[in-house]
Amino acid sequence: MNFKHKKLMAIIAVIACTALMFSACKAGTQTENTDSDTDTATVATATVKEVSDEALSELFTNRDLDPSYDENEAIKITLADNATAADSQNVTVDGNVITITDEGVYLISGSLSDGQIIVEAEDSDKIQLVLDGVTLNSTATAAIYVKEADKVFITTAENSDNTLTETGEFVADGDTNVDAVIFSKSDLTLCGQGTLTVSTAYGNGITSKDDLKLTLGTYQVDVSGKGLEANDSIRIADGTYTVTSEDDSIHSNGYTTIVGGSFTLSSGDDGIHSDGETTISGGTVDITESYEGIEGQAVTITGGTISLKASDDGLNAAGGNDQSGYGSMMDEFAADENAMITISGGTLYINAEGDGIDSNGNLEISGGTITVDGPTNGGNGALDYNGTATITGGTIVAVGASSMAENFTEATQGAIMVNFTQSFNGGDVTVTDSNGNVLLTFTASKSFNSVVVSSPDLKKGETYTVSVGDEYQTVTLDDYIYGSGSGMGMGGMQGGPGGMQGGPGGMQGRP
Repeated sequence: MNFKHKKLMAIIAVIACTALMFSACKAGTQTENTDSDTDTATVATATVKEVSDEALSELFTNRDLDPSYDENEAIKITLADNATAADSQNVTVDGNVITITDEGVYLISGSLSDGQIIVEAEDSDKIQLVLDGVTLNSTATAAIYVKEADKVFITTAENSDNTLTETGEFVADGDTNVDAVIFSKSDLTLCGQGTLTVSTAYGNGITSKDDLKLTLGTYQVDVSGKGLEANDSIRIADGTYTVTSEDDSIHSNGYTTIVGGSFTLSSGDDGIHSDGETTISGGTVDITESYEGIEGQAVTITGGTISLKASDDGLNAAGGNDQSGYGSMMDEFAADENAMITISGGTLYINAEGDGIDSNGNLEISGGTITVDGPTNGGNGALDYNGTATITGGTIVAVGASSMAENFTEATQGAIMVNFTQSFNGGDVTVTDSNGNVLLTFTASKSFNSVVVSSPDLKKGETYTVSVGDEYQTVTLDDYIYGSGSGMGMGGMQGGPGGMQGGPGGMQGRP
């Protein structure tokens, strides 16, 4: 399902204020572990703080967040080539194909060189697969294939190492294009206190055709397709994720919500992509390589520490002329009333060859610390938007080429754009007040000649100096916004006093 924007924002606000307290868990300590048909948290467990807030429970249930299980009550499956053993009639073994047919908790260990685990139960059944030292390879289909169930939980046992691989061309299952190492037609949750490695050179890593939730554990995904994929939503509460993918590292046809966790993403296309809204409220996200870093119809950042490198746009709302976007090249210049980038918190560093922050609609910043190493080519800007750009809080330093540079259109704090006649090959950008106090500083890593800065420390009526090395411009904020760009090649050259051709302390060298 998709939340409306206001409802989702309310949920994220609650999550940002609610700590998800994970503590050590041992098998056999849980007395009951249930999950309601309405996907609402109903039972407090010994391993996670009770999810008592109604809004938070719309994203995660207690069972989603709980890695525990009762080892004594679990059905045991021991994998072995042509000798797999199971102690329940709810498990059928046909060579190296193991099929689970009924609700329950299944504790799995052992290895298969070419096999598969299938879940084919009733559509009301909830099934927990506990991986405790599993090595499972498939040569033509998903290593774990959920054909039917209400919901499946894949749990990695404490301190366990588990590896799932697929080493051949995927073969469709009738009309179903099974194209992932873990492929589920039902809601899927991964949670655990162990490690899961997923790899294939022929498709995706983990795919759910409904909702995909990941709440705890360590995951290593190395694939030729998409790393994590879902049809309806991807929701991540915590965990450690290292994803290397030739396509998107995280991809949702609906929305993506990241509450916490630690991510290292290297992608051939987008680092994080949603057809709906992409929301990050916590965690550490490091996108080391991507075409576009974070993309969605809307992008909302309320917290977390984010660093990204993109060969095109860093943040992109509504897409455009990209490898997986929403339209043609002309859409890049067409305003979209549903497109929005909203930043209200967190720490964000963007290194982009295309636009640093690009919204096909509006841009709103009310908090956070943002630095942008923007484009070196004149066809892109550190900031780009097709509607309005508003700043009411937070701190931003954005550098890039001047040709398409843009400043904010609305502000309740100082927003300064200055363009220099020369380009700098990286270097320190510093903003000082009239007394010489340093208010902002940023070390750029690439060539630039345009600087946009905004901070609550920049007050209307005061005078400031923006310097790069021995070059500087001194500006007086007669209004909150100083300098503007047309976005059509002028890049602010004709902007307010102290722009390219004017203002006291213009282009003269530092005394």
